[in-house]
Amino acid sequence: MKKLLLVIFTMVLLPCLLLGQNRKRLPKPPPLPPTKEENILAEKHNKCFNSHEYSAIKRRSFFPFGNASSIKLISFKAYNYPNPPVYNEEGKDADTVENDRMQLLTPVTKDRYYLNLKKVKEIKQVSRAGIDLLTDILFNIGYTPVKKLDLEIADPGAKCYEPRNAVLFLDGKGNITQYLEICFECRHHYWSSSKVGYIEYCEDKYELLRRYFLAQGIKYGADPKTINNN
Repeated sequence: MKKLLLVIFTMVLLPCLLLGQNRKRLPKPPPLPPTKEENILAEKHNKCFNSHEYSAIKRRSFFPFGNASSIKLISFKAYNYPNPPVYNEEGKDADTVENDRMQLLTPVTKDRYYLNLKKVKEIKQVSRAGIDLLTDILFNIGYTPVKKLDLEIADPGAKCYEPRNAVLFLDGKGNITQYLEICFECRHHYWSSSKVGYIEYCEDKYELLRRYFLAQGIKYGADPKTINNN
């Protein structure tokens, strides 16, 4: 009798277990396309909004601004591609000009970088007012708050990355300790340290930074007429 009950129990339970395992293995259904209302909210959320959350004093304390004695803006050549060979009558390369193969910023030690001035086209010291404006753009301006939004717009930046502008953070001895590299053409950037806090790159963030560089006297890379120039 016990054996019969065991066989019946096995025959009933086993299919249920197998069915449960098959259900677990089924792929999740694809997400539904966003509704018109969700698209409108997502576009609104992606617009830049100044929250005025942090005061100028508070913003100056944020890394790497709080560790810097001075801040400079620079523009530089995107990349230095090798010169094409120029041959003389004897079939030898007549180009004797050596290419500058050293990169713009070379790490020397921890939190210290060497700047290759041969690549720099413009350089400007940033005033206290200029620093406050830059930190306002970075830390106060972000996404527009929107309620009940589970949808986000993908990064609009291009796949390319040919930076021509940077923000340099220097210590009291004039050594570069950190930097922010920006490519306005491709709408991408690079921080030298992962210690930088979260920054929201809303739709017009790069445009605001581009105008900031122009207002501070940096044209190359920020002026649309020079963006595609090497």
